[in-house]
Amino acid sequence: MEPDAQLAPRVLVAVSDALLRRVASSALRARGFSVSATTEGPAALTLATSFTPDVVMVDLQLPSPHGGSLFDTMRELTDSYVVGIAPPGADNMRIRALRAGADDVVSTPVNPDELAARCQALLRRPRQLHSGWDPIHASVITLGPLIVDVGRKEIRVRSHDIPVTRIEFALFEQLCRRPSEVCARTQLLEEVWGPNWVGDTHVVDVHLSNLRRKLQLRAPELRFIHTVRGVGFRLSNDLLRPEAERELALV
Repeated sequence: MEPDAQLAPRVLVAVSDALLRRVASSALRARGFSVSATTEGPAALTLATSFTPDVVMVDLQLPSPHGGSLFDTMRELTDSYVVGIAPPGADNMRIRALRAGADDVVSTPVNPDELAARCQALLRRPRQLHSGWDPIHASVITLGPLIVDVGRKEIRVRSHDIPVTRIEFALFEQLCRRPSEVCARTQLLEEVWGPNWVGDTHVVDVHLSNLRRKLQLRAPELRFIHTVRGVGFRLSNDLLRPEAERELALV
């Protein structure tokens, strides 16, 4: 069973509080959203371009690596709907965000049902530059030298096509849609094989090991997939690191 993650609305959650990140991510995924989340500004900016979110939920107190607030940088960077998350009682911060172009603002503590309802309400609004999650418009995920074309089911590294099986692509797509998170084996099994899968969870290891070998044949100096012992897998930091830093690491 192939996942239909490309059909789901995509939400990027960028908040400084790790507990809020987990609660918001779990609540949105449970309501049918594809979610990527981080507590760090640099990773959020990478995800804003690689994950191509439909909605960005950003902590109004989170600083930007470019100076100022992450909200201001995100508003300039993306045409996605942007929802500010403010601390309780911060009326002036909420008003400033709305005047600066926020599509909506919510206050902590966040109610999971309200969070999902606000995202759904935004996605019902017409937006000239917003393509939604129409499967006709293929999503392309770019992470450094890696390009994952979801519509064409193709993976390329530095212009080289990587021959992959359907299962390898489906697993790797899940990792690329959550580049800053660890994907548990059980989560990958459910997304790719379906909730009724019965068997050894290490079948995931076999397919990702084969894919890792194919990727590193084309770029042996890069690490693509990191194994988190006893949990699952995530993308390597090599792919999230800015190009200039990768070049310095090779010197």
